[in-house]
Amino acid sequence: METEQSHAEAEGPLTADLFAGAAPGDVIGINIQVPSTWYEFDVHPATVNRSIRELVAERIRQRPELAEYQADLVRTLKKTAREVRKNNVVYSGSMCEIVDDEPMVASLTVSVSEAVNETTGETAPTDLDTLMRVLTPIAPGRRPTDPWRRVRMVELPDAGQAARTEGIEDIEIPDDSRSYRAVMMQTLVPFPDGNPKVAVISASTPQLALVEPMLQLFDAIAGTFRFVYRADLDTEN
Repeated sequence: METEQSHAEAEGPLTADLFAGAAPGDVIGINIQVPSTWYEFDVHPATVNRSIRELVAERIRQRPELAEYQADLVRTLKKTAREVRKNNVVYSGSMCEIVDDEPMVASLTVSVSEAVNETTGETAPTDLDTLMRVLTPIAPGRRPTDPWRRVRMVELPDAGQAARTEGIEDIEIPDDSRSYRAVMMQTLVPFPDGNPKVAVISASTPQLALVEPMLQLFDAIAGTFRFVYRADLDTEN
């Protein structure tokens, strides 16, 4: 699967809790780019459904041949939004294409959180060596769709080194006892200058037959990630 060259740029929403009291050299947001055919919607629970309906309606105006699938697109994106919703998500985007009358979906979120020692409640280290130690690889099973996980360090062009897991995982559905199997990639990007926060880029798709092409797509998107500094906005203004 080829990654489209045309991208839509989106900055994750800035929140007072996550980036309060930022000095000019501090990080105040994130920036990531997804293919222009993806849906990018507001992650706030009070407005996400309206945002999805409006996005689908706009896409159908651009591509009238999708009109008969409007209800399916809205339903699929709402389901995706429920599954990816969690604390400190600052960006959410989804792919939803109709192939042979069936939706082909993928989702990507960026969340920002501080690493905390669950025993002491104190801030935990977020350096790459620590992150790599806590990530556990899983050996491939007998079948191609059995869970497996590869752990490695990667270099992001505009954000530096990051820790990554990729493979096939069983993902728990929030507020549900069930899970589903998906191609999954997580890229953990430590904030610069000793900041205890970590940006986690999580991408997944249930398209198990397309594991390598989808991992290549997720890698290309993660490669556009960068931090936004207070000084960047001061320069723009």
